[in-house]
Amino acid sequence: MTLLRTAGFAACVTLLSGPAFAQTDALTLSSLTVTRYDTMPNIDPDLASPCCALHTYESGEAEDFIYIDANFAVAWSDELERVQVRASDIGLQLDNETEARSAWGRFNFFPEVERGGNSLNARRPRDWPEENAGGHLDLVFSVPTGATSATLVIGEGEETMRIPVDLNVPVSEVPEPSSFFDVAISGISASPELVTEDRIGRTNIPGRIVPRLGEIVRVDISVTALQNINVDAEPGENASFFTNTDFALIGPAGYPLLPLGRSVSGSVRNRYSNSISWDGEGASNPVSVTLFFLGAGTAGDYELFFFNETVGKVTLAE
Repeated sequence: MTLLRTAGFAACVTLLSGPAFAQTDALTLSSLTVTRYDTMPNIDPDLASPCCALHTYESGEAEDFIYIDANFAVAWSDELERVQVRASDIGLQLDNETEARSAWGRFNFFPEVERGGNSLNARRPRDWPEENAGGHLDLVFSVPTGATSATLVIGEGEETMRIPVDLNVPVSEVPEPSSFFDVAISGISASPELVTEDRIGRTNIPGRIVPRLGEIVRVDISVTALQNINVDAEPGENASFFTNTDFALIGPAGYPLLPLGRSVSGSVRNRYSNSISWDGEGASNPVSVTLFFLGAGTAGDYELFFFNETVGKVTLAE
């Protein structure tokens, strides 16, 4: 991994308010990180089942994946409230090619790669000029294995920004989720039914989940974010993100149980997200989460996965 710090570059932006002016002076590149990958695990639970059938993006012998992390300072003014460059106007142009290549992936919360590129957006803080905020790009491209240099192209027309990019970096591996989270199991139990209470408006609606087959297995865990994984966060403002679908439970027979969701104020929700925000250095405070799965309820050893990694084992008693 290499880090290139550059000043004096400017980007084409879209002014959403105020009079028109030379927008190429609005942004300056403050840092650029380039990383090369041969493979990238797809741990997005909406597109794959990372626990038990891991999907891996493979660049092949002829190409590699290039991940570009670029940060921009913004020269905010009374006239400039927002800058924006469309994803379709951002690409990576190789020295021997006339057209820029589009990004096929991006990172919003590391290390979960998502499909499609993203736009460059920044909004002036409400308490500006006391507070400031920058712009950010986090993109994944496919390039020929032997490519050593390229140009990051941002914008269109005469105001297009062109940033030289050094691709001559070694192949790295995407960090495992355990680099960013600590997950601890605090308990496991099984029951033939689950009592619920959903609050809809001002009304509490009681309910009950009764399996037609098997039992409901409850797993209590705590999740601690070890470091910031939000690629768009300002320095010192840490953020982390996970959902209950990032977890999978393997029963004593060696097969995954059916996920039912997680407990949220007496209700059971599936695909429920959890954001953790904290300031300064170090890890976050732990967050307690209760997960429910449908299985046989057999006594024995259970294995909890977080994305594609085992994070703990726990024994369900008779």
